[in-house]
Amino acid sequence: MPNDPHAGLILTDLKAELFKSMGHPSRIQLLEMLADGAVAVSQLRDSTGLEPSNLSQHLGVLRRQRLIVPLRRNGRLFYELASPEVNVLLAAARALLGALLNAPRIATVDPLDGVPREAALR
Repeated sequence: MPNDPHAGLILTDLKAELFKSMGHPSRIQLLEMLADGAVAVSQLRDSTGLEPSNLSQHLGVLRRQRLIVPLRRNGRLFYELASPEVNVLLAAARALLGALLNAPRIATVDPLDGVPREAALR
């Protein structure tokens, strides 16, 4: 039912879980490393410097959220992005950050404490 308010809440919860699963710098780094294709776990470990158990935990979070999928080649374990949309999301985040970091800033006063704050022009 398209106008079901509960459906919107469920979708909002799912989005929050998705962003939470991506909410660690190591996980973003792993996703970025997989952007061009499958990468062996040994290479992920060497490139990130993560301890094997820590790497495994981060990969598990991304796998449970279905952002990455494991595959075996010649007895070696690799991971790859589960879908091209993950790359689209990473690119959108880069574009948003670029826009936010390059936005002109003005000084404003926080009405709660009267302290000047910088705010982006809108």
